[in-house]
Amino acid sequence: MDPTPGDSRGSWLEAPVRWGLPDVVIAWIVGVVAGVIVAAPFVNADTGKVPPSGIAASLYAQNIGIVVALYFVARMKGRGDLGTDFGFRLDVRKLWWVAAGVGVAIAGNLLVLPLTELADLQDSAQDVVNQFEAASPLVKALLFPGVVLLAPIAEELLFRGALLRSLQRRTTPGMAVFVSALIFAVIHLVDPDTYYYV
Repeated sequence: MDPTPGDSRGSWLEAPVRWGLPDVVIAWIVGVVAGVIVAAPFVNADTGKVPPSGIAASLYAQNIGIVVALYFVARMKGRGDLGTDFGFRLDVRKLWWVAAGVGVAIAGNLLVLPLTELADLQDSAQDVVNQFEAASPLVKALLFPGVVLLAPIAEELLFRGALLRSLQRRTTPGMAVFVSALIFAVIHLVDPDTYYYV
């Protein structure tokens, strides 16, 4: 459809994208800060640990913070929406990739497991698992959509949307995919316990 006189959509779709790597970093920082702020009141003063209810609240805050930050990046520096700027669309014909992703995640977790034992992370990770097993049914019910839906959406938008597209404008497609995957892995290694929840 051609834009009519006075219709801003034509210039809006043709406007150059001005977001890039700094905006990706800012969106990630917004998410981390939001998660830390929300988790802070839950910290046990004696042990310094965050209970499952605090982890659930932090998970939602972090991922909603990332999505909201990217929404504003798209509105202010992009073409105006998460779909156009970062590829946020659901194509049911490609849902089989979800099963493939689950398989890769399980295989990756099995490969990482021996490394956690070498790095003496097993006890720490088991402690987190024990906390979740002792969590109330309500906390477990809240964690499920956060881990299965919200976190993957935020990660797709941040890493495969904003980061990958930013890198593609600076380098070759193959290098962009490699670097974005490497950054995704490194970010997750900051918290090695997360492989238990994939």
